[in-house]
Amino acid sequence: MTSTNMSFMSVRNRLLRWGILMIAVYSLYLFFFPLLSNIDPDNRVFDIEILLRDGRKWFAALYVLGLGILFFAYSRMLTIVHALPKGKPDTEKLLSMWVLGIGITCALVLIRLYPITALDVVLYVVRARLWLLYGGSPMTALPANYPQDPFSGLAGEFSNQPSPYGPVWELTAQLPMQFGLTDLGNGIIAMKIISLLAYVGMAILIGWYSQQDTQKYNVSRLTALTFFALNPLVLMQAIGNGHNDMLMLFFMTLGLILWQRDKWMQATLALTLAALVKVTGLILLPLFGVAVLIAALDWRARLTRGLGMVAIFIVTSLILYRLTGPFPEVFAGARQAVLGRLGYTPAYAIRVLLRAIFPDNTELLPLPANLFNILFVLYYGYLAIKLAQRKMTLLEAAFMAFLVQLILGSTFRIWYPMWLIPFAALNLNSGTYWRTFLFSITAELSILSYYILWRWYLRDLDWGLNGPLKAYWDYWLIMTWLTVPWTFGIPILAPFLQRRRDRQAFDNTLVL
Repeated sequence: MTSTNMSFMSVRNRLLRWGILMIAVYSLYLFFFPLLSNIDPDNRVFDIEILLRDGRKWFAALYVLGLGILFFAYSRMLTIVHALPKGKPDTEKLLSMWVLGIGITCALVLIRLYPITALDVVLYVVRARLWLLYGGSPMTALPANYPQDPFSGLAGEFSNQPSPYGPVWELTAQLPMQFGLTDLGNGIIAMKIISLLAYVGMAILIGWYSQQDTQKYNVSRLTALTFFALNPLVLMQAIGNGHNDMLMLFFMTLGLILWQRDKWMQATLALTLAALVKVTGLILLPLFGVAVLIAALDWRARLTRGLGMVAIFIVTSLILYRLTGPFPEVFAGARQAVLGRLGYTPAYAIRVLLRAIFPDNTELLPLPANLFNILFVLYYGYLAIKLAQRKMTLLEAAFMAFLVQLILGSTFRIWYPMWLIPFAALNLNSGTYWRTFLFSITAELSILSYYILWRWYLRDLDWGLNGPLKAYWDYWLIMTWLTVPWTFGIPILAPFLQRRRDRQAFDNTLVL
């Protein structure tokens, strides 16, 4: 046996050991929270805290321990593949198959996991079912309008809201309904399979077709693939909880890789489809437009490309939106999602504090979000200028735009850090790696604040109910100020501390 084969087998076996550990943790989660047996016959849905009330509160500690094991195993596998000598494409391709195989195995386990930390996938099923059975497009019809349907009540607080998603998602979600998968259990599995297909497609794009900057950062496709495919946040949120963000990220990655191959028209179409899954995808399009224009050889070419991009976006958007309902009603849900959703961001933390201190002065409440929105627009303009001056690449500018949107936005959910991954995976260096890695950890662990910490301990704490803070002892104030510094503080500050400690390593290579 040659030394190359021995080296390959050694690395493969090390990856397998860590991969088996990850699969074991996901299997443990599945054992405690299987999907079908937790579907309530009275059509109620439960989060992880409610599910643990039946004498299994001790599992909360085991859940956190499992997350720690998952992220540790993930970091070890990244270290293993990044330490491999570069320039051995055959070995990298073989190991990429093993990495993808481990990721798919984890995903197949999570397909049958109850969505324990986010129930959005239930809403996907409800809206798609109502469209099929009653003809009410999710873009215009409200679940509350169909009280005769046994599942309409599962929409909960969103019963009187149209879908915040775009037509690409709602049309895609309709496909499994056409095959009769309209009950809750099979519907959730079907939505997860859509996310699984998007996950596999994105993994293939990163692992086999991306163009890594090996000259500057010495990162291989194999490392980038491992960074994406084995990330516990991706697996738990995209597959375990079935979030449709995975489909948006697939189209983003496809568009960026097409752009790397100078196929700007096809890239424009792919990025338009991403924005038509979720409105969040719109953040990328203006920066992409700048990149396309500055790459043109002359002003005539820039005019042609500019008009072409606008035409592709408008025509595609109008056709797909028209398939889901009349204008302008079909835009109501996306508009409401952009302007109306609040929660668990620095801006919202300031808002709830102002509400507690000045309860009668409601005019102050919009100020934090408005100020942070202005700051984001200004910073976005700065990024566009840097990109136009060729002082930043598209991937660098887009990563920072989405990172700052997470920080300055009006709302945050634990799966939102996944938005960073296409730009980090295609431009993997110490800065993009650490921010994404740390955001993934803090977001996943923030579930303790959302549910466990308040409901089990703080809500009835005598020091809180009768102590100096008793006037402010409510969920939104206490939980926001516990959760926001944890979720955002570590990802923001830690990379700067790392850079100060080892500036040269931080700038020139991936530090794991």
